[in-house]
Amino acid sequence: MEIKMQDFPEPNYNVHAFYYVWYGNPQFDGKYVHWDHPLLPHWDPKVASGYPTGRHQPPDDIGANFYPALGPYSSRDPSVLEEHMRQLRIADVGVLAVSWYPRSMNDDNGEEVDNLLPLVLDAADKYQLKVLKVSCIS
Repeated sequence: MEIKMQDFPEPNYNVHAFYYVWYGNPQFDGKYVHWDHPLLPHWDPKVASGYPTGRHQPPDDIGANFYPALGPYSSRDPSVLEEHMRQLRIADVGVLAVSWYPRSMNDDNGEEVDNLLPLVLDAADKYQLKVLKVSCIS
């Protein structure tokens, strides 16, 4: 698909949006990643005892407050990256703050994302978006 930059507003490099690359689905990743994270318990054990435990069960029950228009997608899907970059340009965003963590520090829900970053950088560049890597370590 040919992109005509004149069809988009100028990117506003003062506007940043967090972008998480940790989502996966069976088609691209062999399983759901992050969409199926554990149900978070209430902090009060008495209240928590009245709610289900376990994990979310995609594709209908996902670990998100809102169901994505693209469904429970994979961050590795080139068509998803393309669509997200297009949406960011339409929204006048200029910078993606990409959440990243070292391999040794990923949580139980995460997968290694280092090999995905070049795809994100290429997709962002195509839409004249800048990328910041935000390390998620304490």
